[in-house]
Amino acid sequence: MANAEKTSSVSDIDEKKRKRKLSNRESARRSRLKKQKMMEDTIHEISTLQRRIKEYTERCKAARARLDAVESENAGLRSEKTWLSSYVRDLENMMATTSLTLTLSGGDDQNANADGDCRRRPWQQQYGCDSLQPVASFKT
Repeated sequence: MANAEKTSSVSDIDEKKRKRKLSNRESARRSRLKKQKMMEDTIHEISTLQRRIKEYTERCKAARARLDAVESENAGLRSEKTWLSSYVRDLENMMATTSLTLTLSGGDDQNANADGDCRRRPWQQQYGCDSLQPVASFKT
C-alpha cells in the first residue's frame, strides 16, 4: 500500500506543479498584455500631446503676429495723435491771433470778408486753401 500512496502523492504533487506552471504562464501572459496596453496608451498620449503642443505653438505665433500688428498700429495712432494735437494747438493759436488782430483793428466785417472771411477760416490766410488735407488722408 505504501507504493500506491507514494504514486498517488507524487501524481498529486505533479498535478499541483502543472497547475502552478499553468497559472504562472497565464499570469505572465496577462502581465505582458497589460504592459503592451500601457505602452500603446502611453504612445497614443505622447502623440496627442505633441499634436496639442504643435497646435498651441501655431496659435501662439498667430497671437504674437496680431499683437505685433496692434502694437504697430497703436504706435502709428499715437504719432498721429501727437501730430493732430500740435496741429489743433497751432490752429487755436492762429485763431487767437486773428481774433486779437480783429479786436485791435476794430473788427470791421467788410474788411474781414474782403480778406476771405478770416474769422471763420484763419488757417487759410497762413497756409492757403489747398495746403490743408483731410484728417482721413493723414499717413504716418
